[in-house]
Amino acid sequence: MKVAVLGALEEEIELLRASLEGPSGFKGAGLEVFTGSYRRIEVACARSGMGLVAAAAATQFLIDAFLPDFLIFSGIAGALSEECGIGEVVIGESAVFLDADMELISQDAPHLDHFPSDPFLVNLASRALESLSVPHASGALASSNRFIGSIDMKEEARRKSGAEAAEMEGAAFLQICAKNGLPALVLRTISDGACTKYSSFRRFDTSSYSRQSSRVVLKILELLSNEKVGAEL
Repeated sequence: MKVAVLGALEEEIELLRASLEGPSGFKGAGLEVFTGSYRRIEVACARSGMGLVAAAAATQFLIDAFLPDFLIFSGIAGALSEECGIGEVVIGESAVFLDADMELISQDAPHLDHFPSDPFLVNLASRALESLSVPHASGALASSNRFIGSIDMKEEARRKSGAEAAEMEGAAFLQICAKNGLPALVLRTISDGACTKYSSFRRFDTSSYSRQSSRVVLKILELLSNEKVGAEL
């Protein structure tokens, strides 16, 4: 079984990369891909960079180069819903584009106006979070190339999308996975309230929130390994 994991920032893949056994890697499409094993699962992880285009390009490259069975995007997000607290993990049951005409985009494969995570992976994520006793919620994520950094932008994003949280890669990642017919999941830890200017936000230490998501990814890999062993028996 092979799983590809992406994060937009270095800190979003750091823990996973350090947890791999027999590490090696390869480069391509402007990416440095780290490979190894974790609990009998073959894993490739890479930092995509921020934004929708970077996420889409990195996702397709990993699909072509690594041939994964499952894909996960892990990282941080800003809360749009007042019910999402700092440090809480949001399982992205689906993701939507904030700034796109989906009536046009959905005319082409995969013919969707929103992009769902795989139900099996959503269930695994829920089990992983319960096992780790991490506060969590499930819902939609809103993806945009714009950083949501003011109350007005936050309210507009919430009104347009109805999403729980805002980020910059999830919808593009899930769209490419859907085009390839591959099961995928977006997992985000809330690091802020989506109302701080990026000039200030970039000075915050968000590494603990990134590690929170990575801990959940590692637990998902463990559960996948258990499922694999059970199937073999």
